[in-house]
Amino acid sequence: MYNPKHFEQGDLSVVSALIAHFPLGALVTTQNGSLEADHIPFLLDGDLASGAKLIGHVAKNNPVWQLASADAECMVIFQGPNAYISPSWYPSKQVHHEVVPTYNYAVAHVYGKLTVSHDPQTKLEIVDQLTASMEGGRKEPWGVLDAPAGYIDKMLEAIVGIELSVTRIQAKWKISQNREDRDRLGAAKGLASEAPSPTAAHMARMIEAKTGIGQA
Repeated sequence: MYNPKHFEQGDLSVVSALIAHFPLGALVTTQNGSLEADHIPFLLDGDLASGAKLIGHVAKNNPVWQLASADAECMVIFQGPNAYISPSWYPSKQVHHEVVPTYNYAVAHVYGKLTVSHDPQTKLEIVDQLTASMEGGRKEPWGVLDAPAGYIDKMLEAIVGIELSVTRIQAKWKISQNREDRDRLGAAKGLASEAPSPTAAHMARMIEAKTGIGQA
């Protein structure tokens, strides 16, 4: 990934927060010499700085668990808030007009080695952890034990647990750091006033804070 120094995100706690907020990752693997991408919700287990793992599951019919080599490096792409930035939001436009549109975004590429599990207890733990994470904060959260045991056993039989042992991380926060303060704040105000979507509002807060997801 092209990642200029001023866009690099080196704070792994901020990257962890992005994964927690936007857990749907694109798992990129090499299968029979071709690149394949599977879109899977992941849960970050551990600290990205030391020995973290991404855990999830796929359908047993999905060939990714059979064809992805345990020795080959895989990549999971997580994408956070993103938004179009209009040059009309920059105060500097009124001065010299030397401005153009751009697109802001926050992304993380997590690399690692993939392993799989067919153990029923391991798969149950993965499903239970993922469910608890997704249901957290709901007034009446659904739990795995809410479903009949026989039905859960049947569902577990149809999936395979996967685990990516993280080896390296590359993260890019393109949030107008290359603009002067007045233009950056102008972009944040523009997003907040003209693009009221949750992701645009999130991006506006990121631009203002110049930090990342964890403090947005």
